Amino acid sequence: MSEKAKEEKKPQKEKKPKKEKAVKMKVCPSCQAEIPQKAKLCPHCAAEQKGKSPLPVILAVVVPLLILAAGAVSVFVFHFPVDPPFDLPFGKQVNETPLGTVMELSGKQEEAVTAVFEQCGIFKITDAKKRSSNGTSSVYVLNDAETSLYSDTKDAIIVQINDKTKAVDSIDFRENAVYRGGQVVAQATDFYLGSDERDQYLALALTAVKARLEFPELASFHAKSGWDYTMEENKVTVKSTVSIKTAGGGEEVRPFLVEFEDGEFVSITLGEPTTAP
Repeated sequence: MSEKAKEEKKPQKEKKPKKEKAVKMKVCPSCQAEIPQKAKLCPHCAAEQKGKSPLPVILAVVVPLLILAAGAVSVFVFHFPVDPPFDLPFGKQVNETPLGTVMELSGKQEEAVTAVFEQCGIFKITDAKKRSSNGTSSVYVLNDAETSLYSDTKDAIIVQINDKTKAVDSIDFRENAVYRGGQVVAQATDFYLGSDERDQYLALALTAVKARLEFPELASFHAKSGWDYTMEENKVTVKSTVSIKTAGGGEEVRPFLVEFEDGEFVSITLGEPTTAP
């Protein structure tokens, strides 16, 4: 049998049908009909099919980088004049104010501490000094816009701060409790005279002293800084000196002390005169 005949007698293998790939479909946003995903035009309504925009992916990558870059610029160039609206991965930022620098407070921490101060009648801190620390809390000596003006109230505000949380533990005005256990005990202004009150007592004391001088129009008094005020409960004492012209053309200085109770004049004491230099 020839080779050709042998080949013809061999059974022929059946060819397997090719599997057709399933066409991915999508919904036309215009007519809601189901169409092939790769279609550029809808075969039903002829609406143009838009591809996916890469913008969301770009934004997801670029925006966080821009935020970190802006944060770095604020820290190293501007030193954060205000707190950033996000947490940074490289340490706490200290607010560069007299209070923030000494107590090592961030902007938000200083806002919280200042809010407590204002509840206690302490406003606009002018300077702060660290007095002591035990590793858990630190004690600071402060002055605000009022207490810094007078020697008898300077460095009178004593504040204890928790070193970890930066919360206010206590506030004292000298030995008087102002803030304890998260509660206001008293106003700091209850323990000293402010500018307005001092001006009122100064005017009353001037009137009382001049009424006892022979030639009050020739008398001269110290500036406000030369007057001393003490307050004990409802009693106020005002001390200073007055310069008086003598009949011989000289000048003598007399100390005086004026006492008040419940805002009313009680008594005045004029000391012995001394010759002015």
